[in-house]
Amino acid sequence: MNKLILEAHEFFKNCDFSYYICGGFALEMFVGKTMRKHSDLDVSLFHENKRDVVALLQNDGWNMYKRIPEPGTMGCATPIADHMDSKLDEIRTMWAIKPGSHITLNLREGETDIYDFDILRDNQTDFNFIEIVLDSKKGDNFVLREDINIVRQLDKAILYNNGIPYMSPELVMFLKSPQVYTTHDFHKEKTPADFKTIIPLLPDESRQWLINALNTAYPDGYGWISYFGGEMICTHKI
Repeated sequence: MNKLILEAHEFFKNCDFSYYICGGFALEMFVGKTMRKHSDLDVSLFHENKRDVVALLQNDGWNMYKRIPEPGTMGCATPIADHMDSKLDEIRTMWAIKPGSHITLNLREGETDIYDFDILRDNQTDFNFIEIVLDSKKGDNFVLREDINIVRQLDKAILYNNGIPYMSPELVMFLKSPQVYTTHDFHKEKTPADFKTIIPLLPDESRQWLINALNTAYPDGYGWISYFGGEMICTHKI
């Protein structure tokens, strides 16, 4: 198993809140082998624990940033002062960065606390950068899109590999479905490759859940031209 996953588990395993590996590393935990290079390590937790994780990381010397999405781009970032910062009231993604990370932040011209960023290499090798993704749950369900009722039972949403929790592959692929993950230069090769690797390995129930979720989220069709059990279901680009 990749050493970044092991280091993340060692860091988080004694915290008093749930966490799980997500993104590309979660797919590798499902497959059981290395699939490709990874530019970052993604760790997810639930919204109610966002202040806890900020306090935990800052106490260990990490610098924390709120990720600010911008349509059609990779977005930008702004510093989080501490676990009581009001920036945490409405937040989806945070970055934890230590000196020496392969992510560099550059102050945006004309701004005082808004940073653009550069990814210096396409393969993270040291445990000095974490993208913290905040998810939602309601009762026994993991909530992906509350507005259109796309949910997954928690015990199917979070799986385990040698005791290390990770997001199930069908959820990872659904969360990679927005257009930025299929068209932006940073993602447009990785995401379809992940999709083609993972889909044939999904259990039937997981595959059907993903089909239903994509059809619900994109009723006019979706841009991946791929086959589920020999049957094409996504035929139109968003």
